[in-house]
Amino acid sequence: MKARWVECHNFTGQILLSFAGNGVEPYKTGMRLHKRNVVNRNPCGFTLVELLVVIGIIAVLVAILLPALAKAREQANSVKCMSNLRQIAMGLVAYCAQNNGCVVPAFNLPQQAGVATNVTAGPNVIMDGWPCILDRDGFVPSTAQDVNTAFYCPDTVDNNGMANGQTGTYGANARGWIAWPMEFAGPTYGDSDPQIAVTWPAQGFSKIIQCSYWLNAYNPIGGAVASIAQNDLYYTASYGYGPDAGGAYIGLHKTTGIKHSSLLAVVADGVYMGRQSVNQIGMKNSRIGYRHTGLSGANTVANVGFADGHVESLAGNQFPCSYAKTSSYSGNLGPASLTLAQQEAGNGSGPTVYADPGTALQIFLSNNPGAN
Repeated sequence: MKARWVECHNFTGQILLSFAGNGVEPYKTGMRLHKRNVVNRNPCGFTLVELLVVIGIIAVLVAILLPALAKAREQANSVKCMSNLRQIAMGLVAYCAQNNGCVVPAFNLPQQAGVATNVTAGPNVIMDGWPCILDRDGFVPSTAQDVNTAFYCPDTVDNNGMANGQTGTYGANARGWIAWPMEFAGPTYGDSDPQIAVTWPAQGFSKIIQCSYWLNAYNPIGGAVASIAQNDLYYTASYGYGPDAGGAYIGLHKTTGIKHSSLLAVVADGVYMGRQSVNQIGMKNSRIGYRHTGLSGANTVANVGFADGHVESLAGNQFPCSYAKTSSYSGNLGPASLTLAQQEAGNGSGPTVYADPGTALQIFLSNNPGAN
Protein backbone atom coordinates (compact mmCIF):
# COMPACT_ATOMS: atom_id res chain seq x y z
CA MET A 1 0.00 0.00 0.00
CA LYS A 2 1.39 3.32 -1.01
CA ALA A 3 2.17 5.56 1.92
CA ARG A 4 0.29 8.82 2.11
CA TRP A 5 1.69 11.77 3.95
CA VAL A 6 -0.68 14.20 5.59
CA GLU A 7 0.77 17.19 7.39
CA CYS A 8 -0.83 19.52 9.98
CA HIS A 9 0.70 22.98 10.06
CA ASN A 10 0.44 25.85 12.55
CA PHE A 11 -0.09 29.47 11.48
CA THR A 12 3.65 30.02 10.85
CA GLY A 13 3.96 27.01 8.60
CA GLN A 14 5.60 24.64 11.06
CA ILE A 15 4.47 21.04 10.93
CA LEU A 16 2.77 19.97 14.11
CA LEU A 17 1.99 16.36 13.15
CA SER A 18 2.66 14.21 10.08
CA PHE A 19 0.73 11.10 9.22
CA ALA A 20 2.25 8.25 7.16
CA GLY A 21 -0.04 5.42 6.11
CA ASN A 22 -1.80 4.08 9.18
CA GLY A 23 0.76 5.39 11.65
CA VAL A 24 1.37 8.72 13.31
CA GLU A 25 4.80 10.26 13.38
CA PRO A 26 5.05 13.21 15.82
CA TYR A 27 6.67 16.25 14.36
CA LYS A 28 10.15 16.83 15.72
CA THR A 29 10.57 20.16 17.42
CA GLY A 30 12.57 22.65 15.46
CA MET A 31 12.05 21.03 12.02
CA ARG A 32 10.71 23.42 9.39
CA LEU A 33 9.72 21.85 6.09
CA HIS A 34 8.31 24.89 4.34
CA LYS A 35 7.16 28.36 5.15
CA ARG A 36 3.82 30.06 4.63
CA ASN A 37 2.75 33.69 4.73
CA VAL A 38 0.11 33.66 7.44
CA VAL A 39 -1.47 36.77 9.03
CA ASN A 40 -1.83 36.76 12.85
CA ARG A 41 -5.53 37.42 13.37
CA ASN A 42 -5.31 37.51 17.19
CA PRO A 43 -3.15 40.52 18.09
CA CYS A 44 -1.97 40.69 21.70
CA GLY A 45 -2.65 44.49 22.31
CA PHE A 46 -4.71 47.57 21.33
CA THR A 47 -3.82 50.12 18.74
CA LEU A 48 -3.45 53.76 19.80
CA VAL A 49 -6.78 54.66 18.15
CA GLU A 50 -8.57 51.90 20.07
CA LEU A 51 -7.07 53.08 23.37
CA LEU A 52 -8.16 56.66 22.71
CA VAL A 53 -11.69 55.53 21.92
CA VAL A 54 -11.89 53.53 25.17
CA ILE A 55 -10.55 56.45 27.21
CA GLY A 56 -13.08 58.78 25.60
CA ILE A 57 -15.96 56.43 26.43
CA ILE A 58 -14.80 56.14 30.05
CA ALA A 59 -14.56 59.94 30.35
CA VAL A 60 -18.13 60.35 29.06
CA LEU A 61 -19.44 57.73 31.50
CA VAL A 62 -17.66 59.41 34.41
CA ALA A 63 -19.09 62.80 33.44
CA ILE A 64 -22.57 61.26 33.39
CA LEU A 65 -22.24 59.28 36.62
CA LEU A 66 -20.49 61.77 38.92
CA PRO A 67 -23.43 64.19 39.28
CA ALA A 68 -25.76 61.25 39.91
CA LEU A 69 -23.42 59.85 42.54
CA ALA A 70 -23.09 63.27 44.21
CA LYS A 71 -26.88 63.64 44.29
CA ALA A 72 -27.27 60.15 45.72
CA ARG A 73 -24.76 60.99 48.44
CA GLU A 74 -26.60 64.22 49.29
CA GLN A 75 -29.88 62.33 49.56
CA ALA A 76 -28.28 59.66 51.73
CA ASN A 77 -26.86 62.30 54.08
CA SER A 78 -30.23 64.02 54.35
CA VAL A 79 -31.92 60.72 55.16
CA LYS A 80 -29.28 60.02 57.83
CA CYS A 81 -29.82 63.50 59.27
CA MET A 82 -33.58 62.95 59.43
CA SER A 83 -32.95 59.63 61.16
CA ASN A 84 -30.77 61.46 63.72
CA LEU A 85 -33.47 64.05 64.36
CA ARG A 86 -36.11 61.35 64.63
CA GLN A 87 -34.01 59.61 67.28
CA ILE A 88 -33.49 62.88 69.17
CA ALA A 89 -37.15 63.91 68.93
CA MET A 90 -38.28 60.53 70.21
CA GLY A 91 -35.67 60.78 72.97
CA LEU A 92 -37.16 64.14 73.99
CA VAL A 93 -40.65 62.58 74.05
CA ALA A 94 -39.38 59.71 76.20
CA TYR A 95 -37.61 62.13 78.56
CA CYS A 96 -40.88 64.00 79.11
CA ALA A 97 -42.76 60.76 79.72
CA GLN A 98 -40.29 59.60 82.37
CA ASN A 99 -39.96 62.98 84.08
CA ASN A 100 -43.61 63.71 84.88
CA GLY A 101 -44.17 65.74 81.73
CA CYS A 102 -41.15 68.01 82.27
CA VAL A 103 -39.23 69.00 79.15
CA VAL A 104 -35.45 68.60 79.12
CA PRO A 105 -33.78 71.95 79.94
CA ALA A 106 -31.53 73.57 77.35
CA PHE A 107 -28.96 73.52 80.13
CA ASN A 108 -28.87 73.93 83.89
CA LEU A 109 -27.34 77.22 85.05
CA PRO A 110 -25.75 76.65 88.46
CA GLN A 111 -26.20 79.35 91.09
CA GLN A 112 -22.89 80.98 91.91
CA ALA A 113 -21.92 81.14 95.55
CA GLY A 114 -22.12 84.66 96.97
CA VAL A 115 -23.86 86.08 93.87
CA ALA A 116 -27.39 87.43 94.33
CA THR A 117 -28.45 87.01 90.70
CA ASN A 118 -28.05 84.18 88.23
CA VAL A 119 -28.26 85.89 84.86
CA THR A 120 -24.69 85.18 83.70
CA ALA A 121 -22.56 82.07 83.96
CA GLY A 122 -19.45 83.50 85.62
CA PRO A 123 -15.87 82.20 85.54
CA ASN A 124 -15.52 78.40 85.50
CA VAL A 125 -19.29 77.85 85.66
CA ILE A 126 -20.12 74.73 83.64
CA MET A 127 -23.37 74.26 81.70
CA ASP A 128 -24.27 70.64 81.04
CA GLY A 129 -26.34 70.94 77.84
CA TRP A 130 -29.35 69.01 76.59
CA PRO A 131 -27.37 66.48 74.46
CA CYS A 132 -25.33 65.46 77.51
CA ILE A 133 -28.47 65.11 79.63
CA LEU A 134 -30.13 62.87 77.03
CA ASP A 135 -26.92 60.85 76.72
CA ARG A 136 -26.27 60.46 80.45
CA ASP A 137 -29.85 59.45 81.18
CA GLY A 138 -29.89 56.88 78.38
CA PHE A 139 -32.45 58.48 76.05
CA VAL A 140 -30.02 59.17 73.17
CA PRO A 141 -26.72 57.39 73.85
CA SER A 142 -23.62 58.95 72.29
CA THR A 143 -19.87 58.50 72.15
CA ALA A 144 -17.29 61.03 73.20
CA GLN A 145 -16.55 63.75 70.63
CA ASP A 146 -17.48 61.51 67.71
CA VAL A 147 -19.09 62.61 64.47
CA ASN A 148 -20.85 59.27 64.02
CA THR A 149 -23.60 59.96 66.55
CA ALA A 150 -27.25 61.00 66.48
CA PHE A 151 -26.18 64.50 67.54
CA TYR A 152 -24.10 65.12 64.40
CA CYS A 153 -25.51 65.69 60.90
CA PRO A 154 -23.33 64.06 58.18
CA ASP A 155 -23.42 67.34 56.20
CA THR A 156 -22.04 69.39 59.09
CA VAL A 157 -19.33 71.91 58.25
CA ASP A 158 -16.35 71.06 60.45
CA ASN A 159 -16.02 74.28 62.44
CA ASN A 160 -17.20 75.52 65.83
CA GLY A 161 -20.16 77.64 64.78
CA MET A 162 -20.19 79.68 68.01
CA ALA A 163 -16.44 80.04 68.43
CA ASN A 164 -16.75 83.83 68.18
CA GLY A 165 -19.91 84.10 70.26
CA GLN A 166 -22.34 84.52 67.32
CA THR A 167 -22.80 82.96 63.91
CA GLY A 168 -22.70 86.39 62.22
CA THR A 169 -23.22 86.62 58.47
CA TYR A 170 -21.12 83.57 57.53
CA GLY A 171 -23.63 80.84 56.68
CA ALA A 172 -21.16 78.02 57.35
CA ASN A 173 -21.13 78.90 61.06
CA ALA A 174 -24.77 77.88 61.47
CA ARG A 175 -23.95 74.71 59.53
CA GLY A 176 -21.16 73.91 61.99
CA TRP A 177 -21.24 72.41 65.50
CA ILE A 178 -20.73 73.26 69.17
CA ALA A 179 -19.54 71.09 72.06
CA TRP A 180 -21.24 70.24 75.36
CA PRO A 181 -20.71 70.54 78.32
CA MET A 182 -19.15 73.97 78.09
CA GLU A 183 -18.38 77.21 79.83
CA PHE A 184 -18.10 80.77 78.57
CA ALA A 185 -14.67 82.32 78.19
CA GLY A 186 -15.80 85.81 79.28
CA PRO A 187 -15.82 88.74 79.62
CA THR A 188 -19.65 88.90 79.75
CA TYR A 189 -20.15 85.17 80.50
CA GLY A 190 -23.16 85.10 78.22
CA ASP A 191 -23.76 83.54 74.81
CA SER A 192 -21.91 86.35 73.03
CA ASP A 193 -18.66 84.99 74.48
CA PRO A 194 -16.56 82.19 72.96
CA GLN A 195 -17.34 78.75 74.36
CA ILE A 196 -14.93 76.29 75.95
CA ALA A 197 -15.71 72.55 75.98
CA VAL A 198 -15.15 70.85 79.36
CA THR A 199 -16.22 67.68 81.14
CA TRP A 200 -18.10 67.53 84.45
CA PRO A 201 -17.58 64.06 85.97
CA ALA A 202 -19.16 65.02 89.31
CA GLN A 203 -22.51 65.36 87.52
CA GLY A 204 -22.03 62.30 85.32
CA PHE A 205 -20.80 64.20 82.25
CA SER A 206 -17.46 62.53 81.60
CA LYS A 207 -17.33 63.08 77.85
CA ILE A 208 -17.61 65.98 75.43
CA ILE A 209 -20.33 65.69 72.76
CA GLN A 210 -20.15 67.56 69.47
CA CYS A 211 -23.66 68.62 68.48
CA SER A 212 -24.73 70.12 65.15
CA TYR A 213 -28.41 70.60 65.99
CA TRP A 214 -30.27 73.69 67.26
CA LEU A 215 -32.72 73.53 70.15
CA ASN A 216 -35.84 75.70 70.29
CA ALA A 217 -35.14 77.23 73.69
CA TYR A 218 -35.40 80.58 75.46
CA ASN A 219 -31.92 81.58 76.58
CA PRO A 220 -31.49 85.17 77.85
CA ILE A 221 -28.19 84.43 79.61
CA GLY A 222 -25.85 87.40 79.68
CA GLY A 223 -28.18 90.07 81.06
CA ALA A 224 -31.37 90.71 83.05
CA VAL A 225 -34.86 90.81 81.51
CA ALA A 226 -37.96 92.65 82.70
CA SER A 227 -40.35 89.69 82.44
CA ILE A 228 -39.51 86.03 81.95
CA ALA A 229 -43.19 85.13 81.56
CA GLN A 230 -43.61 87.37 78.52
CA ASN A 231 -40.53 85.98 76.77
CA ASP A 232 -40.24 82.35 77.84
CA LEU A 233 -42.67 81.07 75.19
CA TYR A 234 -40.75 78.33 73.40
CA TYR A 235 -40.26 74.58 73.78
CA THR A 236 -37.76 74.77 76.63
CA ALA A 237 -35.35 77.19 78.33
CA SER A 238 -32.18 77.63 80.39
CA TYR A 239 -33.17 76.34 83.81
CA GLY A 240 -32.17 78.44 86.83
CA TYR A 241 -31.75 81.78 85.06
CA GLY A 242 -33.05 84.80 86.99
CA PRO A 243 -34.41 86.72 88.61
CA ASP A 244 -36.33 89.06 86.34
CA ALA A 245 -37.69 92.41 87.53
CA GLY A 246 -40.49 90.61 89.36
CA GLY A 247 -38.17 88.12 91.08
CA ALA A 248 -39.07 85.13 88.89
CA TYR A 249 -36.64 82.45 87.71
CA ILE A 250 -36.83 80.14 84.70
CA GLY A 251 -38.24 76.79 85.73
CA LEU A 252 -38.85 73.52 83.91
CA HIS A 253 -41.31 73.55 81.03
CA LYS A 254 -44.23 71.10 80.97
CA THR A 255 -45.76 69.31 78.01
CA THR A 256 -49.18 70.54 79.16
CA GLY A 257 -48.15 73.98 77.88
CA ILE A 258 -47.78 72.71 74.29
CA LYS A 259 -50.92 73.36 72.24
CA HIS A 260 -49.98 71.62 68.98
CA SER A 261 -47.17 69.09 69.39
CA SER A 262 -47.25 68.18 65.69
CA LEU A 263 -46.53 71.81 64.74
CA LEU A 264 -44.00 72.81 67.40
CA ALA A 265 -40.43 72.70 66.06
CA VAL A 266 -38.13 71.54 68.84
CA VAL A 267 -34.81 70.59 67.21
CA ALA A 268 -33.33 71.34 63.79
CA ASP A 269 -30.21 71.52 61.66
CA GLY A 270 -28.08 74.27 63.20
CA VAL A 271 -26.13 75.19 66.31
CA TYR A 272 -26.79 76.07 69.95
CA MET A 273 -30.30 77.51 70.61
CA GLY A 274 -32.45 80.65 70.58
CA ARG A 275 -32.44 83.60 68.14
CA GLN A 276 -35.90 82.54 66.94
CA SER A 277 -36.62 85.89 65.26
CA VAL A 278 -33.91 85.30 62.63
CA ASN A 279 -34.50 81.67 61.69
CA GLN A 280 -34.77 82.12 57.93
CA ILE A 281 -31.97 81.64 55.47
CA GLY A 282 -29.50 84.50 55.11
CA MET A 283 -30.55 86.35 58.28
CA LYS A 284 -27.74 87.73 60.39
CA ASN A 285 -26.85 85.60 63.43
CA SER A 286 -29.32 82.89 62.44
CA ARG A 287 -28.57 79.62 64.18
CA ILE A 288 -30.50 77.42 61.77
CA GLY A 289 -28.08 75.51 59.54
CA TYR A 290 -29.38 75.04 56.01
CA ARG A 291 -27.24 72.06 55.04
CA HIS A 292 -29.36 70.18 52.52
CA THR A 293 -30.36 70.57 48.88
CA GLY A 294 -33.84 71.74 47.90
CA LEU A 295 -35.62 73.21 44.91
CA SER A 296 -33.56 76.41 45.26
CA GLY A 297 -30.25 74.55 45.22
CA ALA A 298 -27.63 73.44 47.73
CA ASN A 299 -27.76 74.59 51.36
CA THR A 300 -31.36 75.80 51.19
CA VAL A 301 -33.18 73.22 53.33
CA ALA A 302 -33.06 72.35 57.04
CA ASN A 303 -34.42 69.18 58.62
CA VAL A 304 -36.63 69.72 61.68
CA GLY A 305 -37.86 67.49 64.51
CA PHE A 306 -41.21 68.26 66.15
CA ALA A 307 -42.59 67.82 69.65
CA ASP A 308 -44.62 64.74 68.68
CA GLY A 309 -41.49 62.97 67.37
CA HIS A 310 -41.94 63.32 63.61
CA VAL A 311 -39.44 65.00 61.26
CA GLU A 312 -39.88 67.27 58.23
CA SER A 313 -37.70 69.29 55.85
CA LEU A 314 -38.27 73.06 55.65
CA ALA A 315 -36.97 75.44 52.99
CA GLY A 316 -35.11 78.56 54.06
CA ASN A 317 -38.08 80.85 53.49
CA GLN A 318 -40.53 78.52 55.26
CA PHE A 319 -38.90 78.20 58.66
CA PRO A 320 -41.07 79.94 61.30
CA CYS A 321 -39.76 83.01 63.08
CA SER A 322 -40.86 84.50 66.38
CA TYR A 323 -43.02 87.64 66.23
CA ALA A 324 -41.14 90.85 65.49
CA LYS A 325 -41.85 94.19 63.87
CA THR A 326 -41.37 94.34 60.12
CA SER A 327 -38.99 97.25 60.64
CA SER A 328 -36.65 95.02 62.65
CA TYR A 329 -35.67 93.25 59.42
CA SER A 330 -34.57 96.42 57.67
CA GLY A 331 -31.04 95.92 56.42
CA ASN A 332 -31.01 92.24 57.35
CA LEU A 333 -29.44 89.80 54.94
CA GLY A 334 -32.67 87.80 54.86
CA PRO A 335 -35.94 88.57 53.08
CA ALA A 336 -36.73 92.24 53.72
CA SER A 337 -40.40 91.57 52.98
CA LEU A 338 -40.91 89.37 56.06
CA THR A 339 -43.84 91.04 57.80
CA LEU A 340 -45.67 90.49 61.04
CA ALA A 341 -48.65 89.25 59.02
CA GLN A 342 -46.45 86.58 57.45
CA GLN A 343 -45.13 85.58 60.86
CA GLU A 344 -48.70 85.30 62.15
CA ALA A 345 -49.75 83.18 59.19
CA GLY A 346 -46.78 80.86 59.63
CA ASN A 347 -47.03 80.37 63.39
CA GLY A 348 -50.80 80.21 63.31
CA SER A 349 -51.37 77.49 60.73
CA GLY A 350 -48.09 75.72 60.05
CA PRO A 351 -44.87 74.89 61.85
CA THR A 352 -44.26 77.22 64.79
CA VAL A 353 -41.57 78.09 67.31
CA TYR A 354 -44.15 78.79 70.02
CA ALA A 355 -45.55 76.30 72.54
CA ASP A 356 -48.78 78.34 72.41
CA PRO A 357 -48.83 80.56 69.27
CA GLY A 358 -52.09 82.31 70.17
CA THR A 359 -50.89 83.44 73.59
CA ALA A 360 -47.55 84.49 72.13
CA LEU A 361 -49.29 86.71 69.56
CA GLN A 362 -51.47 88.35 72.21
CA ILE A 363 -48.40 89.13 74.32
CA PHE A 364 -46.55 90.58 71.33
CA LEU A 365 -49.45 92.80 70.26
CA SER A 366 -50.06 94.03 73.81
CA ASN A 367 -46.41 95.06 74.07
CA ASN A 368 -46.30 96.49 70.55
CA PRO A 369 -49.64 98.21 69.83
CA GLY A 370 -50.04 99.07 66.19
CA ALA A 371 -47.20 96.76 65.14
CA ASN A 372 -47.08 95.79 61.48
